[in-house]
Amino acid sequence: MKKKSHSWQSPSLGRKTTLTVYGTEGTPLLVFPDNGGKRTEWEENGLIRALSFQLENGHNQIYCVDSIDQESFFNTTIPPRVRISRHRQFESYIIDEVLPFIMKTANELFVMAAGVGMGGYHAVNLLLKHPAVIQKAISISGKFQIRPFMDDYFDDDVYYNNPLEYLPNLDDENLLDEIQNTDIRLVVTPDDPNLDLNYMLSDILRSKAVEHIFDYWIETGDHPWEIRGDILQRHVP
Repeated sequence: MKKKSHSWQSPSLGRKTTLTVYGTEGTPLLVFPDNGGKRTEWEENGLIRALSFQLENGHNQIYCVDSIDQESFFNTTIPPRVRISRHRQFESYIIDEVLPFIMKTANELFVMAAGVGMGGYHAVNLLLKHPAVIQKAISISGKFQIRPFMDDYFDDDVYYNNPLEYLPNLDDENLLDEIQNTDIRLVVTPDDPNLDLNYMLSDILRSKAVEHIFDYWIETGDHPWEIRGDILQRHVP
């Protein structure tokens, strides 16, 4: 399996950044780490190996980026308004830099996104805001509520990055049409700490006539990353 890293000076983030690509052809899958993790998270925890068939047979390429949640949502040393501003810079990095790189190198317009926990949040939030460029999102135990990271601070940027708040009020028919034509998959387990948040998001999607898959994965155990590998084998084509 081919693996290659690419680095550049990011205008959005104001520093050098790197992403790692696995595979050489196929539908691109953009991967977000959990809890401020690194682009190595999926490889270190066996998820790249779990998708080896897709990679080796040219079905998919996997693009892994570093999270900056430690600089934004989790950074309690800076004011909340700076945290959400840093998150917006990360979104610009993905939309203005990473996705054009993916489309050029993969020669594909159809892009999937996936992640666990906060990674699942990033995948789904970006699809809901940019359904023309991310057409499928796979979230495993997505954490879809960012208010706890904001210390009671609230502004438009917080609102428009909190799916449980902005999605119920979304009335842009063109945007809704685009979302309704995407593939959203919410995967949870019985011991999922974000179970209620996923049920809430699923209910909101249903109220907006957005068809989606809600996969209640009954398998649990002492090796959650192995279970996540099984989940991805089902949901990644």
